[in-house]
Order: sequence, then C-alpha cells, then structure tokens
Amino acid sequence: MGLIKAAIGALSGTLGDTWKEAIHCPAIGNDVVVVNGEKMHNGSNRSSNTKGTDNYISNGSAIMVEENTCMLTIDNGKITNVVTEPGRYILDNSSAPSIFAGQIKDSAKELISRFTYGGTPSTEQRVIYINLQKLPGIKFGTGTSVPYPDPRYNTTVDLRFYGTFEIQIPDAEYAVKFYNEVVNKGVNAPQIYVSDIFKNEQYKNEFMQSLMVALNMLAGEGYSYNQITSQLNNLTEKTKAETATNWAARGFTLTYIGLGPITISDETKELLKDRLKADTMLGGDVQRAVMTGAVARGIEAAGSNENGAMMGFMGMNMAMNAGNGVLGGMAPPPQQTTTYPQPGGGTGGAAGSAGGWKCACGATNTGAFCSSCGAKKPEAWVCSCGASNTGKFCQNCGASKEGTPAPAPVAADWTCECGTTNKGKFCQNCGKAKPAAPKKYKCDKCGWTPADPENPPKFCPECGDPFNESDLV
Repeated sequence: MGLIKAAIGALSGTLGDTWKEAIHCPAIGNDVVVVNGEKMHNGSNRSSNTKGTDNYISNGSAIMVEENTCMLTIDNGKITNVVTEPGRYILDNSSAPSIFAGQIKDSAKELISRFTYGGTPSTEQRVIYINLQKLPGIKFGTGTSVPYPDPRYNTTVDLRFYGTFEIQIPDAEYAVKFYNEVVNKGVNAPQIYVSDIFKNEQYKNEFMQSLMVALNMLAGEGYSYNQITSQLNNLTEKTKAETATNWAARGFTLTYIGLGPITISDETKELLKDRLKADTMLGGDVQRAVMTGAVARGIEAAGSNENGAMMGFMGMNMAMNAGNGVLGGMAPPPQQTTTYPQPGGGTGGAAGSAGGWKCACGATNTGAFCSSCGAKKPEAWVCSCGASNTGKFCQNCGASKEGTPAPAPVAADWTCECGTTNKGKFCQNCGKAKPAAPKKYKCDKCGWTPADPENPPKFCPECGDPFNESDLV
C-alpha cells in the first residue's frame, strides 16, 4: 500500500506541473532593485493548482513584463531569457533562449545559456525582475573634513558636506551584468533594495574617491569652495567619468548628485578671516588709514592723560617719531595724473601717462592689451604721405595700411556767384571758373597737423619748421 500511495503522490505531482501559470512583477518602487516574479493566483482559493512544484514554471505559462523593468528567467542558475519590452509572453521549455531587449552586445549574450532537460523540471526555475528606473536617495557624507585646494584664497580649505546620489541600471546588457556581479543567488534569494547594495563599503568608498577627484578638477578650473554648489552638473559629469569603468562592469551607472550645504571647519574660518584681512592690509592706502586712525586715537588719549596733558603729549611725541619710521617704510600713495591733449591727437605732458592709448571700446590703457575688452594695442604705422596712424586707413590722405591708394575724391557740388549749382570746373550759366579750394597745411618735417589746417601758425610747435608752400597738402 505504501508503494501505491507513493505512486499516487508522484502522479499527482506530475499532473500538477502541467498547469499553466501567470507570473507577474509585484509592486516595485524606486527603492527596490530586484524582485522575484510571483504567480498571480498563488495561494488563492480561485486557483485549482495546488500540486505544482514551487520552483518550476510550467510549459506554456504566461509571464508579464512591466514598463522600465528587465525580466530574466533563470534555469538552474543560468539566464535563459532576457526581456525589457513590456507585454505578455508564453514560456516554451523546448525553445532556444530568447532576447526581447533591443540591442544587446554579444558579450552579454554569451552569459545566457539554455538547459531544457527535454521540457521536464530539473532543479530550479524562476523569474526575476530588475528595476530599470533611476534609483535616487543614496546617502553620502564626509565623516571628517576633507581638503579642498581653494584657488581664490590660495590655500587648502577643510570642507564638510553631505548629500545623496542617484544610480540606474539603464538597459538589458547592464541588467545581465548586474545579476551576474551583484545579485544574491539561490532559490530563496530575497528582493534587493538600493540600500542593500551600498551597505557594501567598497561602492561608497569608490564613489567618495571619484567625488574627491572631481572636486580637485573644479579647483583646477578656478572655482572657490563656495562656488561648488553652483557647479553640480559639472561635478556630476566629472564623477560619472571617474566611476564609469568600475560601476559599468557591475551593471549600474551614476546619474546625478544632490549636494547639501557645504561647511568649513572653525580653523578654516579663522584662516580665511586672517587671510582676507592680510589681503586688505596689503594696500598702502589702507595701511595709512589704519596708522592715521591710531595716531588720532593717541592724540585723544593724550588729552585725558591722568598725569597731565603735557606728559601725554611728550609720550605722543615719542610715539610719533616711531610712527614716522613705520610710515616712511610704506609704499608711496599713487600719484594722480592728468593727461593733456597733444598735437596729432595723442596725450602726454609732464603729468601724462607714458605710452597711454585709447581702445575702440572707449577705455584708456597703458599696457599691450585693453583692460576692459582685451583688444590688442594697435601698432603705429607711417603712411607714404608722412602721417603717423594706428587705424587701418591714413587719417590724412585715406590710403590703407597695406598701401592701397586713397579713393579719388568725389566731385562736390559748388555754387557760383550767379547762384547756379554746378559739378564741373566752370559755371554752366555764366562760365566763371570754380573757386580754388582753400589751402591746407601740414608740417612736412614731423607730420604735425594744425587744429585748423587752413590757418596754420607761422612755425610748427613740434619741430620749429616754418610753414610755407612746401607744407601744403
């Protein structure tokens, strides 16, 4: 009888395995990475299949795939099917492995193999779902201060900060790598949360190491510590580049960093305060103002000296002698300069700034480049007519810097004494000749042009040469 009872049990199990099931993904939020597929009516009174093997998927069973998930079927620990396209799929235990996941590289395909055992259950078959959504809220922070080489203050600033970052398993290829490299294996492997992954200090240490490399890159680009939060996209891209190789091999990528407030240590606060104060005191005007204020306070205190004002001022006199030595060692205050217009359009004079030039943007400069727009100082050149210029064309005759002659002047209209307007050399009404153009002068020795070229002085103020017919232009 015992053998009959055993045979009946074996028969009922075989029949139970022929029932088809519908397997779906349970609720999965953005804090869950991996879940096991569930039979839709498992444990329900509406299901008549109570004899099926737990870890066997009947041939012909339906498997549902949701949006933004990757479904893997596992047969004896091997991946047999990969699907990311949403829909309803029917399992065929006699078919070859299937991939419904768009483009997937051959390296990932090689990880997938199929063992069907003639369509009969072997030891373990199951369905798992991997979340392809972005997974935010992974916390990080600096347990101790970290150094930041601040380019503005030219010193190392000790920073403390915290925040969260976000990862993603972007596609089927990454999902296969994630299953093979990270996911817990076994029949009763539980679902995996994001927090479970980063309990491993290795991953967090890799993230913090990459973040510090990215921060040093920001410092190299000239960003001060208080500008870091304005460069989050820049910081994220640099950190992603640093984590890309190691994390991609494990099947996930960094997508974004959310940085909280950045604080500095008390020692750094004092250091920066002293540094700013020292930078301010480097100016000679500030040094004199501080010294003058000290002298004024000393005079006020001398008047209220308890031993009499005379004793106070005697001490003050000694202090003034010492103070004069300090003031004498300070840099002289900047001299106010006044520029005077010079013949030919330049500036100069006893109080003028040597080598000063005016840029096209309107700024006056003394260096080789404009301090306002960065334009290069124009180079002077001498025209064939003798005039000195800085522009592209001669201000005297109109010839170009390259030597192209000036265009011929367009004949201007002129009005005769009889009232007729003409263009030619003679009046078309009365025949009188066109009046000669007024004579204009320019020094033929130094090129100086009078303010009124028609009425030059008797002698050139620059070189002393007398004005005569040879100076006509």
